[in-house]
Amino acid sequence: MAGSSAGAMLSADEARAVEALLAQAWGEPVEVRAAAAIWERRHVVRLSLDTGRTAVLKRRRDRAGWRGTPAFGVELAALGYLNAMPEPVAPRLLGADAELGILLIEDLGEGASLADSLMAGGRERVQAELIAYAEALGSMHAWSMGRAGELADLLIRHAPGAAHGTRWLDVIQRSTAPFLSAAASLGLAVDGVAEEIDQLRATLAGPGYLGLVHGDACPDNMRFIGGTCRIFDFETSGWGPVAFDAAYLVAPFPTCWCFASLPADIAGPAIDAYRARLAAAGISLGQEWEDLTTAALAGLIIARAHILARALQEDSEWGTTTMRPRLLTWLASFTARDGDGNLPRLRATAEAMRDRLAARWQGLRIPDYPALARAGSVLARVPDGWQPVL
Repeated sequence: MAGSSAGAMLSADEARAVEALLAQAWGEPVEVRAAAAIWERRHVVRLSLDTGRTAVLKRRRDRAGWRGTPAFGVELAALGYLNAMPEPVAPRLLGADAELGILLIEDLGEGASLADSLMAGGRERVQAELIAYAEALGSMHAWSMGRAGELADLLIRHAPGAAHGTRWLDVIQRSTAPFLSAAASLGLAVDGVAEEIDQLRATLAGPGYLGLVHGDACPDNMRFIGGTCRIFDFETSGWGPVAFDAAYLVAPFPTCWCFASLPADIAGPAIDAYRARLAAAGISLGQEWEDLTTAALAGLIIARAHILARALQEDSEWGTTTMRPRLLTWLASFTARDGDGNLPRLRATAEAMRDRLAARWQGLRIPDYPALARAGSVLARVPDGWQPVL
């Protein structure tokens, strides 16, 4: 039975379930000797066992995921699905007790994340780790394509009633009216834009390049182990166009506290590495992929309409900077794409919005990550209490 030092973090029922599940997973009896919250979050707990091994326990929280989907069940399904990958890109799922609301996963340790590198590393380290991150995403996407049925079965079992698709398509739909309202408040023409957003959603919902979408592939949702990247926190994952995840290298990082400018000479090799992983799996990326990525970048902006509406009134801080630099960067990332005649009205509105906001927010500067800083640049802010792992 669990040691006394674990009693403050685990109930008796949880301790019994943990020891039974780990004994089944590892083929030997174990006893929990200690348990400690990770990042001061009581729902994520590192367990120390009498055998000297460790594991991570994650509890169901009293909240739903995006669109009311059960985040616990979605993550349990995704991790069970990814357990079948020969070379893991996620922590291995060791067991779960849905009734108690706990899942047990491989402990990736207290190593560095991409956020640590961007905020406190060096340029060469950032480049190498960004490539490793892109390769992990590419491997996951390439492996998952063509395996939709396996994930669907797990979602039916662990998250009954949950939508199987990525949350982004619904968020874009719900955010269309607020986006158009924000554009109109800036005096911008919106005729025909709603129809193009419908077209954009149809493109993203199409049959091309579908796989497991992480949905929140942020620089701190990963660990580097021996030069390879392992990605965790699949609460908002779902099936859909993998370009949503790939767009994080271009936007960049549209759901992340750890935001700053990501120069093309740094992002470019990572994008190439991502494409190489798909190519190695026999997946070619032609113009259809470029159109899909452009649609994802546009969709991620529309999905942030509520942030845009608030930013028109006042700026607000989040993580490394405020919201306004993010919005200008994401708009520029979309409008800089070669449109090839696609989404002309939405593109014109986004370009006018970017220009109008840049004029309204005179003096605003996009920060650089400290590891990538240029002479005279504004640095991304290190959040209070955050300590990098080097």
